[in-house]
Amino acid sequence: MTIEQLIEDFEFLEDWEDRYQEIIDLGKRLSGLEADKKTEAYRVKGCVSQVWLVPRVNDATPPVISFDADSDAHIVRGLV
Repeated sequence: MTIEQLIEDFEFLEDWEDRYQEIIDLGKRLSGLEADKKTEAYRVKGCVSQVWLVPRVNDATPPVISFDADSDAHIVRGLV
């Protein structure tokens, strides 16, 4: 999913409750991280929920950094 698709999806949602539900639904649809990635090395410290961010850097010039993410809370999964 691209940023443009996210913007388009959220533009038609006028009610904050609908937007909140869409974020939760996004989190439910995402595939989770493999268990070997859910380690202290990738855990975001200071969050109430458990959150893991695993960086990936491609070989482009300039390099692009992206993240695989997971959380134990659907709303947080949708946000990350």
